[in-house]
Amino acid sequence: MASPTTLRRRTRPILRRVAATSLALGAIAFAAGCGNSDSTTSSASASYQAVTVDHAFGQTVVAHKPTRIVSLSPTFTDALVALDTKPAGYVPNPMTNADYAWDQGNSNLAGVTELALGPGGTVPEEKIAALQPDLILGGGLILSKDEYDKLSKLAPTIPSLKAGALDNWQDDTTLVGKLLGRPADAQPIIAASDKALADAKTKYPKLAGKTFAVSLFVDATNIEVITNPDDNANKFFESLGMQIPDSLHGLSGGLGGLNGKISMERLDLLNSDLLTVGYMTPGAAGQLENQPLFKQLPAVQHGTYVATDADVSAALRLPTARTATWLLTKFDGAFGKL
Repeated sequence: MASPTTLRRRTRPILRRVAATSLALGAIAFAAGCGNSDSTTSSASASYQAVTVDHAFGQTVVAHKPTRIVSLSPTFTDALVALDTKPAGYVPNPMTNADYAWDQGNSNLAGVTELALGPGGTVPEEKIAALQPDLILGGGLILSKDEYDKLSKLAPTIPSLKAGALDNWQDDTTLVGKLLGRPADAQPIIAASDKALADAKTKYPKLAGKTFAVSLFVDATNIEVITNPDDNANKFFESLGMQIPDSLHGLSGGLGGLNGKISMERLDLLNSDLLTVGYMTPGAAGQLENQPLFKQLPAVQHGTYVATDADVSAALRLPTARTATWLLTKFDGAFGKL
């Protein structure tokens, strides 16, 4: 597995703003897509309307319906999956080089090439080329114009849609629907995710007004707390009627200026009704959970502290077309106690 420093450099643009960088970087059911006959493929291609995509590095025109798509971004991958389209290759969770939890055991991923990041978190261009793609959905994993230009020589390539900004999964899902020639099919997917959150809000009305804190245990001297109001992790809980406690407002010093940073001596700041702490390495939880101050926190005493792993961190910070429902199952028990 690549070191946390390496992963932080490479995955920050995708998740930006995605915890220890990616904190770890949707859900999924890849089904079908590559078994058409020549005549069917020719017919579909003939009726396909070219799609022009404006993005961070310029403009890409997709003139023919893609059938061998390589996805480097989880938001694009999950959009393909949700639209029953099997990719030719995809990048798994870069924190673990394994499928995200919501992908594991999914028969629709069987046989799909996994593209682990190369040394230094680099995009594996040669492995991508070997797949003979006709479309590369790169998203935030394409860090530079030079990298974009190289990949564009292999196939039409789409990086982040906006420079310096995190693409939202709704835009990526809508775009994938257009690229597949099925724009109308993307909207029900977005609506289903919205409904899952609305249903949870109805199921747990007592969440309204309750406080939450999303944090990452880096080491014994550094606990990152997500304080940026625009971070997707905060938006997830706010969509359920919850709010960040006053104790965390204005906290700074974290990675990239987006998060707050606290020490073991200031664990009292994590005085929220719900507390989630992400741990990226085995055994790390004990270093925090054994601290006397931690044991005194309201969430710990009331059973609403949730220890999370790289998959939950990824789903919170880089939501996709399929993560909302999966995430709700992870917090269902804690929600029921609030």
